[in-house]
Amino acid sequence: MNGRAVEPSYGQILQLDELLKSARVHEDDDVDSVLFLATHQSCEIFFAVMLRHLEAVRAALDAGDAPLAARRVAPLPIIVSTLTRQFDGLATLTPAAFDAIRTELGSASGFQSAQFREVEYLCGLRDTRFLNTEGFSEGDRARLRTRLEERSVQEAYRDFVEGCADPAAVEQVRGALIDFDEALAIWRARHAVLAERFLGGATGTAGSDGAKYLWLAARRRVLPDVWAAS
Repeated sequence: MNGRAVEPSYGQILQLDELLKSARVHEDDDVDSVLFLATHQSCEIFFAVMLRHLEAVRAALDAGDAPLAARRVAPLPIIVSTLTRQFDGLATLTPAAFDAIRTELGSASGFQSAQFREVEYLCGLRDTRFLNTEGFSEGDRARLRTRLEERSVQEAYRDFVEGCADPAAVEQVRGALIDFDEALAIWRARHAVLAERFLGGATGTAGSDGAKYLWLAARRRVLPDVWAAS
C-alpha cells in the first residue's frame, strides 16, 4: 500500500446511486411517467440552487458589492431558460399519456412547489394566500413564513440603489435582475402554453384554473421595483 488516500469517484461525488433511486428512473416501466417525474425533480433541484444564489445576491447587495451581486445573478436566467426547454420534452407526450399521468397524480400538483414559492417570497413577490396551499406540510409553511420575515432581494436592491453613487453599478445590477425576472416570465408563459396544449380550458391539477391561472401568473414580476427606472 502506498498510503495514498482513495479519492471519491464521479458517481460518489454526485451521489448518483441515491439520486437515481430517488428519481425512480429504473423502477417505473412507463417511460412517459419517468420523463414527467424527472423533469419536475430537476426543477426542484434547480429551485434549491436558485435560492442559494438569491441569498448570495441579497448578501452582496447589502455589502454594496455590485460586481458580486451581478455575478451571483448571472447564472439564474440561464438556469430558468434550461427549465423552460424541459417543457419542450413534456410537449412530446401524447394527450393520452398526459391524461394517464394526470390521473396518477391525483391531487398532487406543481402548484404545491413550496420551493418555488420560496423563490417568489425571497425575491419580494409575497402573496400570503399561498401559505394556505393544500398539500403543503407544516415544514413547508414554516419555511415560507420564515421567508416572509426575511429581508427580500427587492428590499436589498432598493437600499443598494439609494446608497450607491455609481449609476453604472446600479445599472449593472438592475440589468442582471431584469434578465432573471424576464426569464421567469418566459418560463411561466411556456408552462401556460403546455397546459393549454393538454388541458385547453379545463381545470388544472390541485383545483387550479389550469392554463388561465398560468397566463395570469406570467404577467407577474417577482421584482417589480427593479423594472422601474432608477
